[in-house]
Amino acid sequence: MRLEDYRNPGLARNLVDAIQKAMPAGNFTVMEVCGGQTHTIYKYRLRELLPKNLRLISGPGCPVCVTPISYIDKAVSLALDHGCTVYTFGDLMRVPGTEMSLERAAAEGGDIRAVYSPLQAVEAAAAEPGRQAVFLGIGFETTMPPVILPIVQAQKVGLTNFSVLLSGKRVPPVLDAVLQSPKLEVNGFITPGHVTAVIGTKPYEPLCAKYHVPMAVGGFEPLDLLAATLEVVKQFAAGTHENVNAYRRAVPDAGNPKAQALMEQVLEVADDELRGLGVLPEAGFAIRETFAVFDANKKFEIKTDSREPQGCACGEILCGIKEPEDCPLFGKVCTPDSPVGSCMVSAEGACSAAYLYS
Repeated sequence: MRLEDYRNPGLARNLVDAIQKAMPAGNFTVMEVCGGQTHTIYKYRLRELLPKNLRLISGPGCPVCVTPISYIDKAVSLALDHGCTVYTFGDLMRVPGTEMSLERAAAEGGDIRAVYSPLQAVEAAAAEPGRQAVFLGIGFETTMPPVILPIVQAQKVGLTNFSVLLSGKRVPPVLDAVLQSPKLEVNGFITPGHVTAVIGTKPYEPLCAKYHVPMAVGGFEPLDLLAATLEVVKQFAAGTHENVNAYRRAVPDAGNPKAQALMEQVLEVADDELRGLGVLPEAGFAIRETFAVFDANKKFEIKTDSREPQGCACGEILCGIKEPEDCPLFGKVCTPDSPVGSCMVSAEGACSAAYLYS
């Protein structure tokens, strides 16, 4: 799609008409992977424009939402029990842990500081050599390069009081787990444009071949998502199962080789836990042994006794098994002002989107 197409007021109608005409008989479920895409779909009511036999569901692509509750508990422990200065992006501050959020831990005396860039944590560590500084590095492949760049920087300047508590996830293995779930049948995916801009389109191809599901790389504007939906629907009609790049104005098929090289240098593939999905094979990243001195999991002995909040359906919502409105806490006990689960806290969470726009 060309940039100038966004000035065409009739393009959305044309895309909707094309989807209606291309849609085959039968019922199909398409999962949009990214939470940012979910918010656009809710905000512009795109589901209501689509054929009745085409269902869009939200997937586990919100980095804050899939971060396990044990990770929040570890971060709280680092601040309160180990006396570390904890640096984090602001969207983690209000995510509930087993006992408390980072926001509550800060109120109880923990030195927890929100930053805009991970490099700010490195600068602060250099300025306060007597304190241990820990950066909370979460996210999918999109955020991994900026999260691990400070590790390389800290090694260059010889910092000994800086480390990263990593919770890095990989989208393709997560989609593999979704496709294996006996509780849900997904017929196609709108894959996240920002992740694909880093890793490229090839990592999705084995999933298309293994499960015979079509995919389309999608952006985050309404027209981007309609265009990606059309590409998936056309594959339904043709009986094909490929990974189509419907976001070429921002995503090269090869991804970002420099970012990939940086990730290869610092990280290795590892089994990892995602909220709602449990521990999945090769679904995450771990810091390589050559950078172990910057790995907070290895640097500190962190003990937690984590448990999910009673009644919260975040896990099933993240997997697309339930809609936010299916959770008994939604809009009652759990609201943006008083969130129980991460899906309501995050600006990309499905519960947040449903509460704001439904």
